[in-house]
Amino acid sequence: MIPHLPGHHADAPAAAAIGLLARQGYDATSVDDLADAAGMSRSTFFRKFGSKEDVVFADHERILRQVTDRLAETIQEPLAAIEDAALLVFNHHLRNQETSRARYELMQAVPALRDRELVTSYRYEKAFVQHLLDSLPDVERREYKAVSFAAAAVAVHNAFLRGWLRTAPAGTEAATADRDRSAALARELRSLSEIFRPALLGPGTSAQASPAVVVTVLTAGADREAIVQAVRDALH
Repeated sequence: MIPHLPGHHADAPAAAAIGLLARQGYDATSVDDLADAAGMSRSTFFRKFGSKEDVVFADHERILRQVTDRLAETIQEPLAAIEDAALLVFNHHLRNQETSRARYELMQAVPALRDRELVTSYRYEKAFVQHLLDSLPDVERREYKAVSFAAAAVAVHNAFLRGWLRTAPAGTEAATADRDRSAALARELRSLSEIFRPALLGPGTSAQASPAVVVTVLTAGADREAIVQAVRDALH
């Protein structure tokens, strides 16, 4: 269950910098401007983020570490663990809407940032592949199948993310729409796993032995009735 709360406090300086870049323009914004927006000195900014381009993806670095740590510690069935990791990334965007939208606007205007985004997606895919290779039985052509599933999971995630970035509603409808979209992504990832499971785990396997992962997005301070209803909706 993922509560709809403000972004992680560790991302706040990067979020402030990204917001400034989106408002003022990538080329028109200096590193000194970004350091001021982030509330730090120029030298601290360089030490923490490295460059103007790096700050745009600083939260991705943290989430990628979180993904790899979760995969390393999980006791879930391998495909279910990948589903969970992809949802972790998606729900990070839902919790950080302003930053995610600002970054999306920047990528439309700056080709180098679009290239960097592709590299970032590949790093998530590589983490998924490594987990699968570490966890799956030694079936024939395992590596190719693992690469196929990891690439498909990232592609489905990215398609949902782009759709959300283009159409994300504001106001009171946002929480319900986000919850529905997150639940829909969870269903699509489960369906994808069912397609690949026989190839990766052998014929006759199913997800029945794996615990169900219920994902929902709630507004801060949601009462018990709202939480129960959100879980019911996610299970349907």
